[in-house]
Amino acid sequence: MNPIASVLAISTLSTTFATASDFLKPFEHIHMSESGTPYVHSFGIEPAFTGRDLFIDHTYRVGDGVAEHESEIELEWAFTERLGIIVEVPYVWEDEEGVATGSGFGDLAIVPRALLIESERFLLTAQMEVVLPTGSSRFGGETAIAPGIAMWNDLGNWWTLNSGFAIEHGFDADETEVVYGVGLVKSFGKKAADHADHADHAGHSHATAGLFHLHLEVTGSTPLNGADKGDINLEGIVGVSYGVISGLDIRAGYLFPLTTPRDFDKGFHGGLVFHF
Repeated sequence: MNPIASVLAISTLSTTFATASDFLKPFEHIHMSESGTPYVHSFGIEPAFTGRDLFIDHTYRVGDGVAEHESEIELEWAFTERLGIIVEVPYVWEDEEGVATGSGFGDLAIVPRALLIESERFLLTAQMEVVLPTGSSRFGGETAIAPGIAMWNDLGNWWTLNSGFAIEHGFDADETEVVYGVGLVKSFGKKAADHADHADHAGHSHATAGLFHLHLEVTGSTPLNGADKGDINLEGIVGVSYGVISGLDIRAGYLFPLTTPRDFDKGFHGGLVFHF
């Protein structure tokens, strides 16, 4: 068995399932596991860990005569140690050759979530994304739900794996698709023992300043019905993120399509992450 498969198997076997009382434990700001491995947010994959974070992101994509800018505000708010919610609001500008430039809000997404399984090297969270038709007719107007899971694995030596899987159903178009993603992260910086001024129980740490992360992600979707049934649509991102000061990270990435037909030729992502 290869090393990554071995780590995943051991992590799964050593997990701790949540009890009823665990869901009521007060939230505390933790950015590292008990062993000192950083919890790092991927670009396009919801995290399995809970937190209180504000994301301000901007994505630019271009291809086939179309240039699209999308700015998004995302709030992740943990009510308790295991219960939380994510709220996302996008705004889109689109410029297409021969067509009038358009802009408007996308649909509001609300994602209640619960951390079900936790161990030193593995987390699993269940969530239910609800998309409300609050956006403009050009960039939104769809009602959808997407039950799914998010996972985090510590692969050792500050390599971590974020992954997610969901089944999204759009009621207005009566379309269903599988949405998935995998993000590999390599972190660099001071180990947990060097963050003694910020550490709490079991080696957990609040400190993110000075930590540098390399990201490699693949996200995709596959329709389960309709004219595009069975098509695999994948895109990748190579990026970096860095803790500038305690409570503030910056990140940037390059996006590229992995399958054809392509929705775009290339793209860029930049953003700020505020930790409360």
